[in-house]
Amino acid sequence: MASNKFGVNLAFALVVAALGLTVVTFIYVNSNKPDIRPAASQETSSQSPGSSPAAALDMGRLAALEQSITREPQNPDYRTQIGNLYYDAGQYDKAADFYQQSLNIRSKDPSVETDLATCFHYLGQDDKALETLNKVLEYSPGFSQAMFNKGIVLLEGKKDIRGAIGVWEDLLRLNPSFPQKAELEQRISQLKAAR
Repeated sequence: MASNKFGVNLAFALVVAALGLTVVTFIYVNSNKPDIRPAASQETSSQSPGSSPAAALDMGRLAALEQSITREPQNPDYRTQIGNLYYDAGQYDKAADFYQQSLNIRSKDPSVETDLATCFHYLGQDDKALETLNKVLEYSPGFSQAMFNKGIVLLEGKKDIRGAIGVWEDLLRLNPSFPQKAELEQRISQLKAAR
């Protein structure tokens, strides 16, 4: 599930990077008109990951997990799995609720908390997303998914190109075997060139 989300996040990041590069180039070229913002960048923040339709919610799996919660109410994994179902279906508000329930039972789970932060980003709550990611990085320094997602939130949510580049450069320095290293290096180079 984590690698699926990572792939979805990476695909989303690449689409957003292309749009972001277009926006940055547009703003740079038209720097005498700083208030002009193309509509495409505003639409991106409300789209589901990867600009593809969300997966259908697996109602059978959802029902089975709800029964498991009834049998084992203190098992956070069932709540996380329900959160994952809602996340994959693009229902980020419900996913966030179940991730938070899971964290109330077992706090400091960097994967769950990173997914929660991603939900906040998709819901337009970028300050809350950054606060959550910073918390993850306090107790789990160098957690690559949190660092990667922080870069996305900084770039797309806060329009902080320099901050995103810095986080991603730190990510590559701390995790030299990062699976998507080449793609991230290319993205960093494009952002630096556009500045």
